[in-house]
Order: sequence, then C-alpha cells, then structure tokens
Amino acid sequence: MSKLTLKHRYLSALLILSLLLTLALSGCGTANQNTPAPDKSAGTASARQSTYPLTIKDDSGTEVTLPAEPKRIVSFVPSSTETLFALGLDGKVAAVTKYDDYPQGVQQKVEYVFEDSLHPNTEQILKLNPDLIILGMHDEKTIQSIRNLKIPVVIFNPQNLDSTYQTIEKFGQITNKQEQAKKLVSDMKAKEQAITQKVATIKEADRLKVFVEVDPNLFTPGKGTFLDQLVTMAGGINIAGDVNDWAQYSSEQVISKNPQVIFDTYSYYQKDAKEGILSRQGWQNIEAVKNKRVIDLDSDMVTRPGPRIVDGLESIAKALYPDLFK
Repeated sequence: MSKLTLKHRYLSALLILSLLLTLALSGCGTANQNTPAPDKSAGTASARQSTYPLTIKDDSGTEVTLPAEPKRIVSFVPSSTETLFALGLDGKVAAVTKYDDYPQGVQQKVEYVFEDSLHPNTEQILKLNPDLIILGMHDEKTIQSIRNLKIPVVIFNPQNLDSTYQTIEKFGQITNKQEQAKKLVSDMKAKEQAITQKVATIKEADRLKVFVEVDPNLFTPGKGTFLDQLVTMAGGINIAGDVNDWAQYSSEQVISKNPQVIFDTYSYYQKDAKEGILSRQGWQNIEAVKNKRVIDLDSDMVTRPGPRIVDGLESIAKALYPDLFK
C-alpha cells in the first residue's frame, strides 16, 4: 500500500473521530468546547521564564504537572510537531510520526518515527525515555494507556484560529519558550489582520460562493468547522454553511447552489482531483466548472492548526481574489 494511500486512510480516520467527538460533545452544555478557558495555574503569557513544577490544563480539561522543563518530547500530532520546531525545539523532539513532514527533513532530525500514530506502541515510547508526550484526536483507550506510563501527557486539538493561538502560547509555557511563542503568535495575527483587511473591501454582493470538497464523495466542512472559518475570513461564502460540522453533500445540492469557486483538499493522494471535478457528469453548468475555477489546496496548510494555518488562510484568499494580492 502506498504512503499516500496510508496518509489518506489516516486522515479519513481522523475525520471520523472528529465527527464522533463532535456528536459526543454536542450535549455537554453551552460552553464553547473549542476554546479552552484561560489557565491561571501556568502564569501569564507575558512572563519571560516558565517555572517548574508547572501545572497546565490541556484541551481535555486535565491538569498536567511537569516537574521540570521538557528535554525529550514525543509528538503524535503533526501540527504540534510544526509548532515545536517553530519554537526552536529541534533538539528536544525525540520522536514523531510518519505523517510529520514539515519542516522538511523533520523525520531525519529525530531518533524514532512511529508508523502507527493513532495506536502507538507503549513499549517503544518507554524506550525513548520521554518527559513529555503530546496527543491530539486520539481515542480514550489510547490516551489512557499512554497516561498509564506515568509520563506527562498533554492533549491539544484546536478547532479555530483563536484556540490555535492559545495552543501555541501553551506550548511556549510548557517548554520555557514563552517569548518565542509570543512572537510567533504576534506575527501570525499580524498576517491574519493584513489578509482580512484586504478582503474587507469586497462588497457583500461581490463575495464568491465556495464549495470545499475534502474527498471525491463530496464530504464538505459545514458551519463551525475550521475550514468554514478560513473560507469566511478569506471573503468567501461557504455554500455548506447551512449545515453544522462535517456533512456529505449530494451532487444535486452542489449543482443547485452553483458555487463560483470549488476547492479540493485531496490532490496530495489523487493527482487528478481537479480534472475529476471539471469533468464530473452534470457539473458542466456550475460556474466554478465553466470558468475553470477549481483549485487544489495544500491540505496540510489548511487543516493543520499550527504555525502555517495563516498561510493556508492567505492561499484561500489569494485564490478567491487574486487582484487584491498582486
């Protein structure tokens, strides 16, 4: 089986897990599940140095205490790995997964690469002697088995830009890189503001209708998803904004809503994704198809909630309104 097919199966598994988690959380009150409450125990984000023992609250609501500054980190989340490297922690990341591909050559810079990132081998984790393990959208059984190793485990799974910024700042607190995290977030927010200021000049009547296709079966991000937020911030109108979370649209729905731009996010494993959409039976009269405005997005840049997510926002805005970014 090819590496691309495996990656696709991995991402499909994460999508299913995300849907299940969303359904599980939907009945848990009216609080915003995606934006963690401020963590008073970890001190202020403006502090120059972290002090240990350090207690932080992760996205699972668990309070985790780190006895000392982490020196050996195992990351099972590609976006978290990107954040660690962006904070200058190259020499402290001991292991990643085979899906971690950024920054370039990251797998050659660590001691071990886990083949199974959803259900990693706990014996191999112990052999690496880590003092911090990072998890994300893992099932509860896996989380508990890793926590049973009595090694500090943090779980982060940001679902919007604000919680992504908060997560980066928490990584700064955890790793004693608060100033670097503060600077990284500041730069990301500045870029976000520059993008949104440009698209703010577009009149509401001129905003383009968008369909985002995450696989050939017409699964698409609805209202409340990260991709919906990015499309909206980039000045687009998500035609799937009438549904919550992830949904499977029908061909008839797409045709009736007639998007002016279609984005696909799966060209990394299906190279002819764009051509497949342009030649799809019955879609010849959709504006995006007629005008050949079917665009491949870099899946990693628009789905990984890490330092490059604002670059993903920019790629969407540039694709929608290229004249604004000349």
